[in-house]
Amino acid sequence: MSSHPSFPGTPAITGALSLANATGTSLVDFYTASPGGNGVMCGRLRAASSDTNAVTLQFARSIGGTDYIIGESQVPAGSGTNGTAVWKDLLADLNLGNAMTLSPGEKLRVRAKTAVTATLKIDLIMEGAPL
Repeated sequence: MSSHPSFPGTPAITGALSLANATGTSLVDFYTASPGGNGVMCGRLRAASSDTNAVTLQFARSIGGTDYIIGESQVPAGSGTNGTAVWKDLLADLNLGNAMTLSPGEKLRVRAKTAVTATLKIDLIMEGAPL
């Protein structure tokens, strides 16, 4: 056992986005991996919703300006905000619960397939690390 704690040498990366009624149903940029780096590993991708309806989110990877749909995940009504339903682990649906990498300059994009209820929102959080 080491006598000194070991800490990562690079800071974590966090991305956040709120989807609201005004966001509509078009794909929007959620996170862009730095073009000058080596890419990013997305370790956690979570959603919390104040919407009173379940909302299906569709995700795409944008590579060279072209969007490639990678999957969908339904966010239950009130998940992570109503005291009974927990936040939604989106990587469980998109990548079988495994971390997902983004290449330098690659974008992770998202859209609500039906508009979020007016005055309510879905918050998305990505936690990752540079490669």
